[in-house]
Amino acid sequence: MKKQIKVTLIVIVAAIIAAAIIWYVMYLRGKEQDLLTPVGTRAEFIGDTDKYPTMLTAKGTRILNAGGEQVVLKGVMVPESRSLYEEKKFNEDFYKDVFAKGGNAIRVPISPVEYKNDDYYMWRYLDRIVTWAGENDNYVILDWDYTGNPIDGSGDEMPDLDENPLDYSAEFWKNIADYFKNTPNVIFEIYNEPVGMSDSEWKRCAESLIGVIRDAGAKQLIIVGSPDYCYDLGWLDELGVKNDNTAFSVHVYPDKVFWQKFLSGYVTSYPLIVTEWGYADDDVEVKNEKLKGTRNVFGIKFTRYLEKHDIGWIAVGYDDTVEPSMFTKGYKKLTKWGEYVTELLGDKEE
Repeated sequence: MKKQIKVTLIVIVAAIIAAAIIWYVMYLRGKEQDLLTPVGTRAEFIGDTDKYPTMLTAKGTRILNAGGEQVVLKGVMVPESRSLYEEKKFNEDFYKDVFAKGGNAIRVPISPVEYKNDDYYMWRYLDRIVTWAGENDNYVILDWDYTGNPIDGSGDEMPDLDENPLDYSAEFWKNIADYFKNTPNVIFEIYNEPVGMSDSEWKRCAESLIGVIRDAGAKQLIIVGSPDYCYDLGWLDELGVKNDNTAFSVHVYPDKVFWQKFLSGYVTSYPLIVTEWGYADDDVEVKNEKLKGTRNVFGIKFTRYLEKHDIGWIAVGYDDTVEPSMFTKGYKKLTKWGEYVTELLGDKEE
């Protein structure tokens, strides 16, 4: 009898140990496991879009809604969805906090690597973000977050993927545009920052990606970047892109000391949106020295210029990691930069 009890106890202990080992292995492999977890899929977005902000159209230098009223986009760039999930913050409450800061748009960076690794990325993340934004009267700029040369894949910040960036971008936009083609609050930003290519090469790339989106039946506003890390708008004078409901993005940080002189040549000719801007004040340490700036020297002067010319903007970033961050680590409090953005947006909670 005692021997039988002993054997039973050994079996139970062994089972507990085995279960613990299995749990630990699953814990360590958590990232890989949840990427294999299917989520609900469908052919096209099915939210109650009648209650969402209406589709935007570029006309002259202005951006108009379906009622013909001018819309100046203002908001923040949120963290990449997968990274936010890993921090256990990818949920509706996080985005409600973003919307509560004010503004009418968010920019969602989409990592080509994370998109490639998760067959359900569009449904797992983007579908939900677009829904939450629409229900809170916000537009969503879907930013395909490549930085580098889309033709040959060169560039220090290009991801390590086997796919040719331009071909993969076309595949991505075909899927995304087809899914969101009837979703009025969605805006397509075709390529984050083109680098290391001629103006004519970028024009061909941009027009090919615009064509992919239009061929999918999507008529929403498309944002097109520029060479030299989305700063050099000079290509528009000579080449431009046929205005098929397109606006043009520019990224401005404190190291661009001649930004006013540079932008002044284009604000009266093209619909512009600053899809990245910001600075790191003296209350934080940054790895990128080019981001160092202050409210008085850079922030106020830049925002007054944008207001004067009705140029929309997206602040970087509603984050505690990506520089310049609006929050200190753990989202404990706003940085000086974050406080300034909150003031500009007119925090709805205040």
